[in-house]
Amino acid sequence: MMSPSEIRLKQSPVLSSLLLGMGQGSFIAERVFPRLPQALSGVTLAQLGDERFRKYNLRRAPGTPTKRVSIKYEGKVYTVNESAVEIPIPRELIREADESRKLNVSNHLDISRIAVMTAHDILLMDYELDAAALATNPASYASGHVVDLAGVTKWGTDTGTPVSDIEAAGNLIRKKTGRRPNQLTLSADAFTAIRRSLDIQSYLPDSQLGRASIEDLKRILQLDEVQVGDAVWKDETDTTRDVWGNNAVLSYAPQVSANGEADISLAAPAFGFTSVIEGHPYMEPPYYSPGEKSWMFGATYERQANIAFDTAAVLFRNPL
Repeated sequence: MMSPSEIRLKQSPVLSSLLLGMGQGSFIAERVFPRLPQALSGVTLAQLGDERFRKYNLRRAPGTPTKRVSIKYEGKVYTVNESAVEIPIPRELIREADESRKLNVSNHLDISRIAVMTAHDILLMDYELDAAALATNPASYASGHVVDLAGVTKWGTDTGTPVSDIEAAGNLIRKKTGRRPNQLTLSADAFTAIRRSLDIQSYLPDSQLGRASIEDLKRILQLDEVQVGDAVWKDETDTTRDVWGNNAVLSYAPQVSANGEADISLAAPAFGFTSVIEGHPYMEPPYYSPGEKSWMFGATYERQANIAFDTAAVLFRNPL
C-alpha cells in the first residue's frame, strides 16, 4: 500500500484531476456507505457499547467524586482492498511519431479522456457491485432487520403498505440506535413498486398528475434522502442485470462531504462506511507497451465498504 505522498509522485496529476472530476451518474454506493474522513481511513476504530443509552446518577455533592462511566468498546478494523485496471489505447489513435518517448497527455486530452472515462466507469461499477452485494445481503443485518415481502404485502400490489412498513422499520432502528433513519435506497424495481403503490398515491394531492416523484417520497416518508440505484451490469452469459436487484434499504448514514470533512462522532450509529485511502482513485502516468503497440492508462482505487452498526438499517426484499 502506497502512502499519500507516494501516490502523488506516481500518479498523473492531469488525468487524476479528470478522473476525480467525473460525476457518479447512477452510482449510489457512497451515499449508502459514506467515505470515512481521509485521516481515519484504513484504521481500527472503536465501536462503542451501549453506555450512552443507560441512566446514571450524575448528581454530585460538593467535594464528592464525579460519576465515572467505564466504556466498553470493540476495536473494529475497516479494511481496504485494491482494485486496478488498465485501458489500452492503440498508437494508431494517438498517432505518435515516436512511441518510445513519453506521451504528452496535454496534447491528447480527447484520447486520454476516453481512457479515463472508461477506467472511471469500470472502477466505480466494481465498487457499486461490492457495496450493493453487502447492502442486500441479509447477513449484514441484525436479527429482525430483514423484511421479506410476498403476495399481498408487496409494495407493487394494491394491498401493499410501504408507508406503515417503513414507519415501523424506522421505529425499530430508532429503538436500537437512538437515531431515526434518514435515507431510503431503492433499486429500480423497488422504485417502480413504491410509485405504483395505492398507499403512496393516497398521500398525493388530488390535483397531481402522474406517480409520486422522489421529492414526494421524501415528504411522505419524512426522510432526508431517497435514492435510486439504476446501475446495471452484464453477467458471464451477457445478460443485463440490476446491480441493486429487487430490494430497498432504510438506513441511517451521517453526512460526509467529498473531501472527508464531517460533523460526526465515531459513536454515530451509521449502517456503514467506505474506507478510502487518501488520494484514491487515481490515474497512473501512461506507458507504452510494444507488444500491444498501445499506450496503457492505469487506474487504481483502494477502498472497501464495511458494515458499522447492523442495527442501523432494515432490508426489504422483493417489494416488486
